[in-house]
Amino acid sequence: MTREFDVVQLDVHHLRVMRAIADTGSLSRAAIALGVTQPAVSAQLKRLENMLGYQLFDRGEGGVTPTPMGELLLRRIAALLPQLDNLLEDIEQRVCPSGPPDVVRVVAVASALVARLPSLVTRLWPEVSEVQVVHDDHPERLLPLLAQRRAELGLVKDYPGHELEIPASVDTAVVVTEPTFVLLPEFHPLAHKEIIDLSELRDESWVMVSDSSATTFTRYFTETCARHGFSPSVSHQVTSQQVALLVVRAGAIGLSQPICDPRNLGLVTRPLRGDVLPRRHILAWNRETFVAGRQAELLAAVVEAYWAEARTAPVYARYLDSRGPRPDDG
Repeated sequence: MTREFDVVQLDVHHLRVMRAIADTGSLSRAAIALGVTQPAVSAQLKRLENMLGYQLFDRGEGGVTPTPMGELLLRRIAALLPQLDNLLEDIEQRVCPSGPPDVVRVVAVASALVARLPSLVTRLWPEVSEVQVVHDDHPERLLPLLAQRRAELGLVKDYPGHELEIPASVDTAVVVTEPTFVLLPEFHPLAHKEIIDLSELRDESWVMVSDSSATTFTRYFTETCARHGFSPSVSHQVTSQQVALLVVRAGAIGLSQPICDPRNLGLVTRPLRGDVLPRRHILAWNRETFVAGRQAELLAAVVEAYWAEARTAPVYARYLDSRGPRPDDG
C-alpha cells in the first residue's frame, strides 16, 4: 500500500531535529544542541514519524541509532539543509533593510557606560524607536547572542592573559584600557596617599565578589598578587559590589572601576602604582549587520562617552591629569 503524507508539513525544523539527534546520538543531547527541552525534541520526532509512517530511530540504553528509513532521510538532509540555509540567508538579506531595526538590542556587562548606550544609539541612528539593554556579567554568554543575531551591539570586558574568545562572525574594537583602583575606608592609614603600591596591601583583609561572573577577575587578581610576592587574604566573599562597599566601609580592602566614586559612602578610591590590574572595555558587533557600516563612528561616540563619564569622578580625573593628555585630546 502506498503511504501518503502532506510534504508541505515537512519543514526545516523537522530536518534540523533529525540531524541533531543523529549527530549527538541521543534526544537529550540533541535538545541541548538545539536549545530546547527534551520533551520538545521527542514530540517533534514523534510528529515526524507519524507524518511519514516510519520509525526513524531505534531507541536503546546507549542512545539512538537511525533505522534504514532514518538513514535514507539523513542522507537527503545532508544534501538539502545547506541549500536551505543559503536560501534563508539570501531571503533575510533581501527582507532585512541595511539600516537598523526599529528596536536595537544591546548586551552589556556592568560599567559606567551602560546607562549612556540608549541615548548614544538613538543619536547615531534617529530612526531607532527603542533600545533594549540586557545586562549580564558573563561576557561568554553575551558574545554568542551577537553571533546569532539576537543582539545588535555588545559592550564587554576582559583582562590581559584572560582574553575573551570571540565568535568568528563578531568584530570587536577596544574602547579603552583602564586601570583598576583600590577601594579603602576613609580612615585607612593609606587613604591619604595619591597612589598605592599593591605590595603595601599584602597584609590586608580583602573583599571580593564571589559569583561565577567574577571568577576570571578573581583569578587575574590572585595571579597579579603572586607576581608581587604575596597571596591575598580574601576573608569576605560577597554576591554584589553593593555589599562589598559595606564591607569596605567596615575596614576591608576592595577593588573598583575608576569611574565609580563612592566618596559619599565614607570610602575612597586610589590608583595602584604601575597600573597593575588593567582591564579592557570592548565594543562588539556582528560584521554582517548594519553596525559594520558605521562602526568607526559608533566606536568614536562610545570612546567620547567614556571620557566624559571619567571626568565626573574626581579621583580618576586627577589620575588622568597626572598622566598628561590622551592621544585623542588633540
